[in-house]
Amino acid sequence: MERLVSTRVNTRSSLACLECRTKHVKCDAKQPRCSRCMAYDKTCQYTASRRGGLDRAALTERRRRLANKADAQLDNVASEISVAVSDEGINLGGESATEADCMEVFQHASLPAPTPVPENRETPHFGHGGLTDDALVKSYYTNFHHLHPFAPPFKHLVQLSQTSAFNFNPLIASMRLIGHIYDTHQWSESLSSAVEAQISQLKPSDPVQVQARLLYSIALFWYTFKAEAKDQMDAAIDVAVGLEMHKQEFAVTFGFRDPVMIECWRRTWWMLFIVDASYAGTLGTMNFKTLHVEPTAELPCEESDYESGTVPAPKTLQDFDSREFDSEDVVFSSFAYLIGAVRCAAQVIYMSPKRATREDSEAIIQSADSAFDAWLLLLPKDKKPVLKQDGTIDELMFQAHLLIHVYVLRSQQRELN
Repeated sequence: MERLVSTRVNTRSSLACLECRTKHVKCDAKQPRCSRCMAYDKTCQYTASRRGGLDRAALTERRRRLANKADAQLDNVASEISVAVSDEGINLGGESATEADCMEVFQHASLPAPTPVPENRETPHFGHGGLTDDALVKSYYTNFHHLHPFAPPFKHLVQLSQTSAFNFNPLIASMRLIGHIYDTHQWSESLSSAVEAQISQLKPSDPVQVQARLLYSIALFWYTFKAEAKDQMDAAIDVAVGLEMHKQEFAVTFGFRDPVMIECWRRTWWMLFIVDASYAGTLGTMNFKTLHVEPTAELPCEESDYESGTVPAPKTLQDFDSREFDSEDVVFSSFAYLIGAVRCAAQVIYMSPKRATREDSEAIIQSADSAFDAWLLLLPKDKKPVLKQDGTIDELMFQAHLLIHVYVLRSQQRELN
């Protein structure tokens, strides 16, 4: 943001060099030599502060170091957060500082990418007691599911794998790959090949393909295989949009009167939207396909209700957008507030022109501030802390707060600069 030029040009400097003090004349206190000493070729010296403070040059250098340190700490904190939060896109290429800064909001909310390690070429060992004893699937549910809860709850998946008309083997194969990564910190080529083989057996219109490809894409992206991850994401989005997964009717039709499965399909669409946004920010291009889809899919319920199988009547996106007009305080799920945060940031990015003038940038920043302020102001008391009453972290609210506050911090930095 452009700095304001002070109109108080004749204000006396609080600092004067020794030469100007002895002559009792004004000193502009420029460093390393004031203007008068420069003009008369005098030795220009300043007395050290009695308070032991830093001179202006040292203060400037110190502020620069602290700013760099703060940025590094922010990046380190963001990189530890596991939030997994595409046509040709607009390549930012540094042409629009405002748009690039907005993209950073998604980048700081993205899944961390560890350095690839030598792959484990041995075929991973699976339990022989079926899905209930599969150690890799259990690892997936222990370490990953609560961060990105769109797959069926474990107990429900065990039941579905035995009775459902859907073939969940591709989804399970993707779960095994992620479980293996958590257990060994290694990429498995054999498990990766198994995922691709299982997906290839599905019909092009099978909705399980969306879930399997989404998980596989996250695993690929996590291990910096970004081109392959994008291919899987594009394929998942194409299938989802082709099936109209973004519409309310889809979950009901393909849920076969199973409340948990109906909820599962809703979550699949919204997680696809969130991860698509995350990729758009991390890769720095506006390859955000799902942003341009008009969803009528209802919002997810709370995680405890989903895991227990007692899914309440769903709330809609229209309910969420008009919550400020409710006569009573209506609390939405943590998943819904995360969706709201991503939508705020996504709309800011969508508004950003490829080449932004200073006036454009200021208008975009004001619009963004209004959107994020509204999200914060309308947040119920129970959703403001990220720690739940049982002492565990509400992972989805944590992701939402991270996204909002990273933007707020970046916005404040722009104002200061």
